[in-house]
Amino acid sequence: MIRFLKLAFYLFAVIILIVSCSQDPTSVGSELISQNEKIAFQELDSYQANVFQKSVNYQDKFKFGLSNVVLMGKNSFAESSILMRYHIYLPDSILALVKSGQYVVKSATMKMIPRYLLGDKTATLDFSVFQVRSDWSPVGFDRDSIPSLVYDPVDVSSGLTVNDTLVKFNLKNDVVTQWLKYSADSNSAPKNFGILLKPKLSSQKIVGFNSAIASSSTNETVLTVELERPSIRKDTLGISPFFHIYYLTGQVPQQNSNLTFQGGIGLKGTLFFDLSSLPKNIIVNKAYLELNVDTTSTLDGNPSSDSLFAQILADSTTKKLTKDSTIVTILAKKNKIYTGDIAWMVQKWQNGESNQGILLSLWDEYASAARIAFFGSKDPNKALRPKLKIIYMQKK
Repeated sequence: MIRFLKLAFYLFAVIILIVSCSQDPTSVGSELISQNEKIAFQELDSYQANVFQKSVNYQDKFKFGLSNVVLMGKNSFAESSILMRYHIYLPDSILALVKSGQYVVKSATMKMIPRYLLGDKTATLDFSVFQVRSDWSPVGFDRDSIPSLVYDPVDVSSGLTVNDTLVKFNLKNDVVTQWLKYSADSNSAPKNFGILLKPKLSSQKIVGFNSAIASSSTNETVLTVELERPSIRKDTLGISPFFHIYYLTGQVPQQNSNLTFQGGIGLKGTLFFDLSSLPKNIIVNKAYLELNVDTTSTLDGNPSSDSLFAQILADSTTKKLTKDSTIVTILAKKNKIYTGDIAWMVQKWQNGESNQGILLSLWDEYASAARIAFFGSKDPNKALRPKLKIIYMQKK
């Protein structure tokens, strides 16, 4: 009986609670709050309000050595080559045999695993391999470093095979023999500055590979060297590049009404909206930035360059960023629009920080050769221009 009464009381309490709760608020007590104290959200739409805006492209000084991907190949607007440099460490006993000529290089085969593709996967990828004869380092290597690069004009590769999962070629035995001899005695052979993989004119796509600094559990670019001591023994060495970078050259798109970004050359953009019409004493809730893709001028790769990084500028002339530049807002792609919330930037401007606009760049600009074009601030069709929709409320 007691258990039944407890259960009945519990069900009664639940029914009362459900009845007293309603999805639609009632007017009870609403008259106790004055109209001046109620929160009122307002909106500024840059398109509807015809807010002045300005978008500009610029090319940064791109540091190729910072990439964890290396690109190689060619298309209508870009050409990318790979530099590899080796530091070979062997036991003294083996180095002595190499120095005396008792160890002979029987074969040297390079295997590289593709991780990125720009272009048709059935298109041609062909390249030559040259011995580099000038010193170079990934530290500080940029477009100004390219003219000083010296290499022999003799192709030292053979047997190139290319498919979706593997790029493979043979390196002349004499080349690796020189490297081993230099490791054994720096006076017995030319200094080892590595090799250059340079695409031929017939190449019609760009392929990417994990670089030597990529966070990978396995080395994906390996030179397998077979050594033989005649009539005694054979050994196999697996050697990965010590330094491994790419450099990309090509045409920067002509300045037109578009705002264009391109990986591999540091092509970025800045975007400014005149927000002087916004009240000063506001709290910014949302600030949606939208950019429309011009598909006719865009060539994306796989993986896709499907996001933009947005950072707040301290100086639009020098492109200097603010102290909180480590805070990056992501504009993600959905269909043909890249969008993101930059409310924190708008709030800083409304709080008194100078509005110098924002810096935009491809999120994967070091690992991509993609060219992503957006309709810019001067596009004849205003509906396609960048849009900023700000939702805010005024402080009482």
